[in-house]
Parts: sequence; C-alpha cells; structure tokens
Amino acid sequence: MKCKNLPCLGLLQAFSVSFYIGLISVFFTYVAPNLPSHPFVIGMIMLTLLVFSAAVTGSLVFGYPVYLILNKQTKEGVSIFAYTLLFLVVILAILISLFSLFS
Repeated sequence: MKCKNLPCLGLLQAFSVSFYIGLISVFFTYVAPNLPSHPFVIGMIMLTLLVFSAAVTGSLVFGYPVYLILNKQTKEGVSIFAYTLLFLVVILAILISLFSLFS
C-alpha cells in the first residue's frame, strides 16, 4: 500500500510503533518469565532491549520526518511527526478504553 498524504503516513508510523510495542509486550509476558534469574543476565537483557527498542522506535517515529527535514521539506517532516504523535495518543486512548471495559 502506497500512502502519500501526511495523516496516512503518520497513522502508518503510529501503527508500526504500536505493533512493535505489542511484540515487546508479548516478549515480557511469555518469554521473560522463562529467562535465567541471575541479576547480571537480567540486567544485560533489559539494557540491550532498551537500547534496541530506542533505536527501533526512534527510527519509526523520527526517521522519515528527519529525512524530509534534511531534504528541505521542513513543513512536511514536522507535520508527519505531529500526526504520528497524535495517532499514538489516539491508539493509547482506544487501548485504555477497551481494556478498561473488558477488565
């Protein structure tokens, strides 16, 4: 699917970040309880996951907007970034609403 308008790009980026966060949640739910309980190993895994997650989500949220800004398309870059944040807040509100209804 090719998406050219700015809100659509922001929505795709927000969905991508939400999907990645969901994958990390699945990791914590199903994989983390089976990890070794040694504090050093836990610390290494958590810090490595933190750095990796910062890189992935940073590239998903900031990658294309920064590319546009560097190519002298500042308005489009800032707009996509703003739409991405807006849609992330909307997705968060929807998830909170859904899970509060079913819990």
